[in-house]
Amino acid sequence: MKKEDFIVLAQKYASGNCTEEEKNAIEAYFENMQKTTDNVPEYILDSKRDNIYNTINKAIKPVKVIPLWKKAMRVAATLFIVAGLAFCYTLINKKIPTVTEFAAKGEKKEVMLHDGSVVVLNSNSSISYPEEFGKTREVTLKGEAYFKVFRNPQQPFIVQTHKVDIKVLGTSFNINAYDTLNTKVSVLTGKVQVTDDTGKKVFLIKNEQAEYTTQNEFVLSKENSSDGIAWTKNIIILKDNTLAETARILENWYDVSIKFEDSRLENLTITGKYKNEKLENILESIAFLKEVKIDYLTKNQIIIRRNTQH
Repeated sequence: MKKEDFIVLAQKYASGNCTEEEKNAIEAYFENMQKTTDNVPEYILDSKRDNIYNTINKAIKPVKVIPLWKKAMRVAATLFIVAGLAFCYTLINKKIPTVTEFAAKGEKKEVMLHDGSVVVLNSNSSISYPEEFGKTREVTLKGEAYFKVFRNPQQPFIVQTHKVDIKVLGTSFNINAYDTLNTKVSVLTGKVQVTDDTGKKVFLIKNEQAEYTTQNEFVLSKENSSDGIAWTKNIIILKDNTLAETARILENWYDVSIKFEDSRLENLTITGKYKNEKLENILESIAFLKEVKIDYLTKNQIIIRRNTQH
């Protein structure tokens, strides 16, 4: 029912000119509105209802008003205010649909946002964003992604992760925000602001990185940020990564499960660069460099053990 039609029907109800069917419909609607407006303060309904009741009463030709219709007019007045509040509440709380793009394990995906920005999702990552941006362009990232943001100073671009928020105007940067790793932001062009949930901020420019640790601290560094997006070219770069971190990377890239027989093996570190390499070759390299043994329980279930032969 349109708002205009409802008001006409409420006026007919107040003046006693509605049909039995209309009367039943509006009373049923009134009962439903009472059930769904518990959060509306009673004093607001009472005061505004009485004002509307007086207005309706003056508009009707002087007749002997019996208590039943007096009550009916108060019901109609209540309907006016409740309908108005509900109408405004609907407009204010209108939810804009959200779009979610996902890259499964073993794949990468490029997403073009409706503002012209480009997002490349790494394996096992997702991005969510509204169908329409408002005063800001806010997106939510889970996992890792490379962003090329279309510049618009009047509409800042904000990336929300599980640990930090990244705010930019127009730039390119990489965010690694997997749950199992420290969150790392690398800037290729422009300038970004990184903020944690306590309000602590750091600013980054080209070739600067900020890693947010499990101790809720920012660790800043400078290096070629192109290494941070090497994954977009199917290159894995390891720089003193632990075997535990390396296993998580390989799990996402190749859609496998990697376990350790001895937890002490997880803290061993490795450095290397692998381009378009098969998983078997990478694991063989790790086995040789760290003197460990790789066992395949199944094609997708791998366990790393100590090599007892050394």
